[in-house]
Amino acid sequence: MPANYTAGMSKQLTSSGIVTTAGKAGLLLGYALQVGTASQGSVTFRDGGVSGTIRWVDSNVAVTAAGDVTKEHDFTKPIVFSTDIYAVLTGTNTKVCVEYVETGV
Repeated sequence: MPANYTAGMSKQLTSSGIVTTAGKAGLLLGYALQVGTASQGSVTFRDGGVSGTIRWVDSNVAVTAAGDVTKEHDFTKPIVFSTDIYAVLTGTNTKVCVEYVETGV
């Protein structure tokens, strides 16, 4: 997590859903994507709910064995979301732990 945002919050999602409070803007600081089976999983971060603007996409490609595989990413500059942060998960047993700062009113 970037040093300027040491007071960030975290949330774990096991299915698609909102990260920030609905209607609250935020900064995406980082995440850990976990796939629990031998299948590809992905996370798409959207600004403004399930059909909002795509801000970041990542996948756990080439998972070849059953078991938990985790991919982590910390942003040097946070990604800005003006409406809210919504995470869309795909894949079997995919989870994401998101680090963020809620900035909106």
